Amino acid sequence: MAGKINTYGEFQDFMDACCVKVQADPDLSGHGRWWRQMDHNEFVTTGEVKHRRVVVVGDPDNSVVIQALRGVPPDFADDPGALFGRMPQNAAAFFDVADIDEIADWIKRGCPNGGGAVPAS
Repeated sequence: MAGKINTYGEFQDFMDACCVKVQADPDLSGHGRWWRQMDHNEFVTTGEVKHRRVVVVGDPDNSVVIQALRGVPPDFADDPGALFGRMPQNAAAFFDVADIDEIADWIKRGCPNGGGAVPAS
């Protein structure tokens, strides 16, 4: 059901809940809970993880967070040649497709933070 995420705080809580669901501990990863380490403005303008922009506002398919969660080749594929592999690594499972779609929907709607969409940069 699209529309569960309507603010950056809801996105942060959703990411935490998804990690719990798949038994992933992002604190043991090389990037930690990056969604808790930046505010909404940084997330939508300059936010990076491992020197890669996390989100392209309005464009989930070109947002690294979606590519990583879906396992999009070549960087996030489930093969030894991938730079990073699909996220979350070392979890009991990957995020459900429906959960990834919720995040993608929020990005497509412009990453609103309760006051409407953020203008595309």
